[in-house]
Amino acid sequence: MLDFLTRRTLGSLATLIVVVVAVFFATRLSGNAMDYMLPPGIDTETKAAMVKHFGLDQPLWLQFWRYVTGLFSGDVGISLFERRSVVAIYAERLPNTVMLFSYALVLSVALGVPLGIAAALNRRNPLGSAIMAVAFVGYATPNFVLAIVMILIFSFNLHWLPSSGDATPLHFLMPSVVLAAPMLAEIVRFTRNALLDVLSQDYLRTARAKGLPEWLVIVKHALRNAAIPVVTIIGLQVAGMVARCVLVEAVFATKGIGDLVVFATMQRDYPVLQFGVILIAALVVVVSLVVDLLYAAIDPRVKVTA
Repeated sequence: MLDFLTRRTLGSLATLIVVVVAVFFATRLSGNAMDYMLPPGIDTETKAAMVKHFGLDQPLWLQFWRYVTGLFSGDVGISLFERRSVVAIYAERLPNTVMLFSYALVLSVALGVPLGIAAALNRRNPLGSAIMAVAFVGYATPNFVLAIVMILIFSFNLHWLPSSGDATPLHFLMPSVVLAAPMLAEIVRFTRNALLDVLSQDYLRTARAKGLPEWLVIVKHALRNAAIPVVTIIGLQVAGMVARCVLVEAVFATKGIGDLVVFATMQRDYPVLQFGVILIAALVVVVSLVVDLLYAAIDPRVKVTA
């Protein structure tokens, strides 16, 4: 198990190193940020002073070295647009993103697994068909389309929910549903299919022959063996959910990390953009590592074959 954990951790660190290098140099491809931030016609001396103030006159290798050492010391620079610490800016936005992400994740798993079980156990009647039809629509509908439809219905027509902001938990209800929809639909589909595969196995017939109640056969025997593909899709969808957060937060203006990254991209605010992408990549890598460890916990054979 220790060898498995060591290899996965080293692989995750290598991925993060590649991301740091790629993001730093990719953000410099569009040229000097001061060319876009300063007003037209500004005198050369003022522009040179601003460039020097933010260290943009230094060689790229030296800028990169300072940035990497800053990552380890917690100093990732000053926002070119807001003129204050990047860490402080993200500290203000992080709670909203964590709240939105947590709501969406809990909603997806808490509804997706039971609905998938229900769809498998009712595969020959209308209930199972209805669940799968709704899941298909939820997966096929783009996030921005679902967001616009929900805003039109629940905010503009019914006036039940706010369309933007972060003042109360109600402000996070629609964004959470929109963010959770694709993941919920995939969990339903994979739970149903995995459970159907397991339900036809001989060992379940043996469990039933021993007189175990059906609910215990499902919970104790079937679900455990159907869990690996479900955990797989949850891990993959969590990574996708991180990316979708950018769009959802921008649409609903929840003042999280996602819309901050969008704004930094538009403003060519290198320090804010770099740290945002690295933060998102780190979250995806950590989720992937946790999923790998869950594999080992659910199926001991993974420890040997990994």
